[in-house]
Amino acid sequence: MWKRTGHNLQMLFLCLCGLFLFRGWTVSAAVAGTAENYEMGEEFEGGMGYDGEVRVFQFMILEKSRVTLNLKCSGRGCTGAIYDSAGREVLHKEDLEFTTNFFTGWSSAELTRILEPGIYNLQLKHERKWKWQKCRFLFQLSAQRQIHLSKGVLNSLESKGSGQLTVTCKPVKNAIGYRIQYARDAQFQIGVRTFYAPMPTETIKDLEKGVRYYVKICPYTVYDDGTYVYGQNSFVKSEITKP
Repeated sequence: MWKRTGHNLQMLFLCLCGLFLFRGWTVSAAVAGTAENYEMGEEFEGGMGYDGEVRVFQFMILEKSRVTLNLKCSGRGCTGAIYDSAGREVLHKEDLEFTTNFFTGWSSAELTRILEPGIYNLQLKHERKWKWQKCRFLFQLSAQRQIHLSKGVLNSLESKGSGQLTVTCKPVKNAIGYRIQYARDAQFQIGVRTFYAPMPTETIKDLEKGVRYYVKICPYTVYDDGTYVYGQNSFVKSEITKP
């Protein structure tokens, strides 16, 4: 009896696995079979008919990248999702948060994901119910190489003038600037001030005179969509400002 029960459970498990794999394969095959070629960065405008119509656009990522989808549609008539070559959904339509311009009638959404190199499919689906409800859409996919910044290095901290501190740090590749944080508290929990410097050397002015300040720096850059990327903070150094 126990042997038969174990056999039945094993068969049930294999059936479920087979169903899951079959579903993934059919999704992948269906998507790939209807795909239109898309070149990254291109702004594509098109349309779809009433409820249920789907259009699929295939694109390629050559290196690990930060991929951003900008999608606009007339009203809230369409949704979008991205699948990898195995049919797995890597950008879910539920994650797209649309905002509507009630003057133009267009809704827009933007979403970013880190994707590995490979072939992907963007699937757009029209979800309105009536034949007269046509859907217009406009989308753009852009990819930016993922950026990694090294740890900040604070080379020197000097007070060359009254109530001033001159900060010099090591230049960091891919950084567009350096976040300088300073405080009179060594633990950086009280009265922390933040200053963004475009160059590795910067002078902070209008500080209290004859007071010890603690300073640390962190390199940073900004992706095309405005998202900030930071490295790691440097070790803390301190210096007393000249009276």
